[in-house]
Amino acid sequence: MDNDMQRENDNRRSVMKMGTVEKNRFSELLEELLNTAEIKNANLAKSLQYDVSYISKWISGRMLPAEKTKRKVLQGISHEIVKQGSKEGCEILSSNYQVVSEEELEAVIYDNLEAEYDYVQELQRTYGMSIEPKTHFFASLSPAQYIAKMHHPVLRRVQMLNIMAEMDLLALVHEYRLQIVQGDMRKEAYRCYPDVHFSLLIDLAPEKIDYTYDPIFLLNMIADMSRVDFNFYKGSQAGRMIFAVKDDFLISGMLMKDDRCMGVTISTDAENCNPIYYSIADVCTREMLLCRKTTMNEMIESNDYVHFLLAMNQKCLIGHMTEHFLPDDLFEELLEIVKTKSDVNFDEASLRYLHALTKKALEETVLEIMIDSDAFFNLAVENELDFFDYKIRLSLVQRKKYISYLQQLCNQRDNLKIKLIYGQVVSDFQYNLTQCIFLSDTISYLRLDTKSSENDLIVLNHPDMQVIFTQFFDTVWNGECGEVLSSKEEIDSFIEQILHRISILESVE
Repeated sequence: MDNDMQRENDNRRSVMKMGTVEKNRFSELLEELLNTAEIKNANLAKSLQYDVSYISKWISGRMLPAEKTKRKVLQGISHEIVKQGSKEGCEILSSNYQVVSEEELEAVIYDNLEAEYDYVQELQRTYGMSIEPKTHFFASLSPAQYIAKMHHPVLRRVQMLNIMAEMDLLALVHEYRLQIVQGDMRKEAYRCYPDVHFSLLIDLAPEKIDYTYDPIFLLNMIADMSRVDFNFYKGSQAGRMIFAVKDDFLISGMLMKDDRCMGVTISTDAENCNPIYYSIADVCTREMLLCRKTTMNEMIESNDYVHFLLAMNQKCLIGHMTEHFLPDDLFEELLEIVKTKSDVNFDEASLRYLHALTKKALEETVLEIMIDSDAFFNLAVENELDFFDYKIRLSLVQRKKYISYLQQLCNQRDNLKIKLIYGQVVSDFQYNLTQCIFLSDTISYLRLDTKSSENDLIVLNHPDMQVIFTQFFDTVWNGECGEVLSSKEEIDSFIEQILHRISILESVE
């Protein structure tokens, strides 16, 4: 312990300024957490087996925990905040971080402390001090450096976080894109953060778009960002790379080609951040909105669901299985399952009507349908089906019944032009086709695979998005990328293999 304490003492020089001490981001967070949880310094020190003077110095900003023991100390602090914290204090923290369990709360506290610690350490290495300059400039940064500086600890906040961004994402090389749009917000699987408001403008100039890769990128970005209150707009100024967090943070520069960000300004001064934030907000108009969120209830009540079924030039890409391919008996079984759920409120007659209309459309309407092979595999193994607004797990018998009916449609309906995407459309492992795309002359929408009924329906609100996804569909349909099975014999053989796999699962139950 003596050596570790000596290392901590060595940090004092970097946090002293003209004989006075300024609190850094780590010390401010630690103080806030302890005050909220109503934990005394002495009690925390006793639990961590540190002298109470060290806790005081961490809080005051005089020193940081030693880098060698960072993980152990931060884990200890996180654990003790949850363990010792008052009931009211822990409830406030759980609300602030939007978590439910004690385990989640401990994990997110550690995550936040670590982010602030690392940020202060980087400031010490870069500027020789633990207090960041309010505004600083860089003549040139690589995209990787830009992204690293964009990942400001403020993005750990999930309560009342307001972000405006204008970014020429399609001009960036692929490896940087998702890193930017995800920022550094926590990525707990499928947890939603409605108090995080993120509006993004993007340049969709046709000459920039790769109609194979970019639509898949956009699809995955929209799906990932469905966790927050995300709005997506069309921008027009090429090269701009601006990310502004209201009141807190700004990074701004110009992208030159795809490998340099020039004239980068970084500021934590609200007087610099907010004018940029509001200038972007002013051009986020309804006319520039690329897509809008909706719900299944809204689609049913507005008749958008019906409008699609009756529309001309329907094209469907099925990335996960939905209620569209249900035989009558299975539909009734699933309807009964939904009726048993206490938290479900729906119009039974409306769902029956939509099912009958869907079945009629599949019998008589000319449709182009592409199904990703993984949709079959995922249903066979993971057994989850989208039934309108509900996630339902199918039994092995029900899975076999669903897939057999789909096989029957493929073989017997000449009006249905069905193809199977076999394997990956693009080689990038970050992207997948688990989402569904429904295109028509009347209404077009995305059905996301978010493992939640929240934020999983997106209407394409702008003609540019319609063009992008239609071009993508046609490119894949024509076999210009990936492997696509077109003949009934090939598709039938594939489905038979899936049914055989389900039979194997049945045999070991």
